[in-house]
Amino acid sequence: MSCNAALTSYPESRERLLQLLPRDEDAAARERLAELVETACSNRPPTSSLSRLWILGSLQAKVACAYLAWWLKSRWADEDEKERTKNETHLKAALELLGTMGYLRGAVMKVGQMLTLPEMVPEQYVRLLSSLSFEAPPMHYAMVREVFFDEFGREPEEMFASFEKKAFAAASLGQVHRARLHTGEQVAVKIQYPGIARTIQADLKNLRLLLQPMRMGDDWPNLLDKLAEVESVLLAETDYLKEAELAQAVRSHFEPGDGIVVPRVYTECSSLRVLTTEYLQGVHIDEFLASDPSQELRDRFTHLMTMATIRLLYRTHCIMADPNPGNYIFMPDGRLGVIDFGCARMYTDEEWRMQCEAEAAAFRQDEKEMERIIVEASLYESAQEMGAERVELVGRVISWQLEPWLSEGLFDFGDRDFFLRGMEAMRQATKKGYLRGMPLHIWTTRFVLGARAVVYRLKGRCHFKEIYRQESAPEVRSPSLSANTGGSGSPSPRPLGEGQG
Repeated sequence: MSCNAALTSYPESRERLLQLLPRDEDAAARERLAELVETACSNRPPTSSLSRLWILGSLQAKVACAYLAWWLKSRWADEDEKERTKNETHLKAALELLGTMGYLRGAVMKVGQMLTLPEMVPEQYVRLLSSLSFEAPPMHYAMVREVFFDEFGREPEEMFASFEKKAFAAASLGQVHRARLHTGEQVAVKIQYPGIARTIQADLKNLRLLLQPMRMGDDWPNLLDKLAEVESVLLAETDYLKEAELAQAVRSHFEPGDGIVVPRVYTECSSLRVLTTEYLQGVHIDEFLASDPSQELRDRFTHLMTMATIRLLYRTHCIMADPNPGNYIFMPDGRLGVIDFGCARMYTDEEWRMQCEAEAAAFRQDEKEMERIIVEASLYESAQEMGAERVELVGRVISWQLEPWLSEGLFDFGDRDFFLRGMEAMRQATKKGYLRGMPLHIWTTRFVLGARAVVYRLKGRCHFKEIYRQESAPEVRSPSLSANTGGSGSPSPRPLGEGQG
């Protein structure tokens, strides 16, 4: 199939992804994008460790060669020409990343979603790779039918009054189609890519092999614990029945007047690999920002995002660990839609104890107690063992994360200096290898960085501390997803159908 034919076959992918390219971009970039869309749409993601490792190695070589070629050319170019060719190289590299990650799906695509922090990577990367959150190339409809036959023994057209064959959204583990129930409700049907659990296991196996040179270091056991944590959470995300239960439990914590909408789950059309929910009318962040919204509207959605996050944290002890832009729907009536509860992490009792202790110490501005908590959370016996430099830098990261909690009045998440200060502290901690700590911190850090990138792009403000006081009052600070937390302290969601908002 030719490149032009590929784009014709997948018009939604074509239009959405081509819009991300600069209007004056050359035909070569558009042809390359067409090839990538065709590969990602028409082929199953490979599931063997060797094939995925080979593809990633080829990607690394392509990107490295592109930047080497730019470096060689730039040695004889003037400043304007050097800048122009650098931007072209960024675009070529971003296209290769988009195509490969869109094809491999799974954990690899989640890494691509994380490479979109504004101010930290080239603008071309942010523009193209952000599409992996909700506009990745979808799989061919034949694979959709296969999943339905495996799960229900029926065609999608038999289960629904109408079913759109073209996906309107696609991301790391599955894609979403519009449909209509026989009772008339419009719904969104999320369908998991075939073999996605095996791709996650293959990627984590490859990552353990690639990190073998670090096995002699003191942090190797902690690194293995973190990799096991990542694999466990990502594999749990492939169970759409668990996601359905959590979504229903989360929905019970919001009333119609809150301005936050969690879509209803339709259990009769859901299974392990298919999830059917209420369809929410609205747009994602790129389209919302393209409408040039007022500061008042930006602040409103920032307020709603903050309220939703803090309410869930203190009422359920659950953190939504994958806060990418595709999980928020900006609805035309000013309400915020919150979707996708697959990647979630429940606190254990011990983890929640440390969370509350850190919060209390920060409010008291008790530096000695904060140092003790930093040392404990970093899995050291003492500050002396941890080292003064590591204590100071990790403390700087935590202080930045807690800053909105300690600030009275309107907090400006669009403040570039505030955002860059946190990114720089995180960059230095990563560069120095100061990443030892509780596995939970993978998700708390991921959440903070992802959520703040969203509100930074919004240039939004809110009275953060006031929202915190309201949503973390003593009467709502205990878990309510289940009456029985069991020995681990990790609550289980309520049965489906309870507490529908």
